[in-house]
Amino acid sequence: MPRIADAFIDNAVYIYSSQEDAESGKAVGGSGFLVHVPFVETQNMQQTYVVTNRHVVYQTLTPVIRLNRIDGSVLGLVTNQEDWTVHPDGDDVAVMPIPSDPDQVRRMTIGLDRFVTKQLIEDEDIGIGDDTVMIGRFIGHDGRQRNTPAVRFGNIAMMPHEKIKSITGSEQESFLVELRSMPGYSGSAVYIYSTNTIQDMSTKRKGESMAPLSDFNLFGPDAQKHIHLMDLKMSPKGPYLLGIDWSHLNNEARVLDMVGRQHPEKLFVRENTGMAGVVPAWKIAEILGSEPLVNARHELEERLAKKRGATDQAQDARR
Repeated sequence: MPRIADAFIDNAVYIYSSQEDAESGKAVGGSGFLVHVPFVETQNMQQTYVVTNRHVVYQTLTPVIRLNRIDGSVLGLVTNQEDWTVHPDGDDVAVMPIPSDPDQVRRMTIGLDRFVTKQLIEDEDIGIGDDTVMIGRFIGHDGRQRNTPAVRFGNIAMMPHEKIKSITGSEQESFLVELRSMPGYSGSAVYIYSTNTIQDMSTKRKGESMAPLSDFNLFGPDAQKHIHLMDLKMSPKGPYLLGIDWSHLNNEARVLDMVGRQHPEKLFVRENTGMAGVVPAWKIAEILGSEPLVNARHELEERLAKKRGATDQAQDARR
């Protein structure tokens, strides 16, 4: 696992149920992170969004986004549920635009060009075992006066072949990631961030034939015979946004008596397996590319262009 750049901490935000909770750092709510989408015509300008889970937004009427300011204080942005755009298919994702630079907020945003796509999975051979990083709230030691996110590390355990069923019965397309997830991390960004990964196992040496990788075992008795036929290209992957943490899978553990026998009433408790369900990044991209948000960005870009034009004219008139 590589050393994580400190700037990634500024990608995370905290979500609270009220301004009072945000000011006191109450151990409730969830996490979120910052993404950006560039404007079409105006260079070097973009719209910033907060991304979190739909269930984090819907558990309160007035979600409050807490961000760190450059001066060391925090900013609480009070929102309403109506301010957020959720996925039309019910995926556990919600996004909301925020001003480009509210009160000198510390921020690191990630663009759509770093989102994992189905094509990128093929091109980069992203799959089980790849290193992952999650950045969010470790409730209980998350910073009372300032957001101090904690980073958790893990690996992809299962690709999104079958949907994961939540405790409420809903089903969600998800990566299954061994991340030791727990309450408070809902809404956190999960990144692919691997180094020393075998990226290309099919490069031929000039004049030599290449047997399919499945035909031999690199670590078996035939390894030395075949290894000279290939060049192993070791290359890093990412960082790419794999998706957003939305759940952790629980296991039903039976309650036993002192000698290990099952309780006569067959009681059980739910224990956290640490396996995180991660909504794929392309689900976030689908919301950001939806017609309402595209139109809103276009309108904002036009207003900013007119404002810039009026400012330029005023400066020319003073010359």
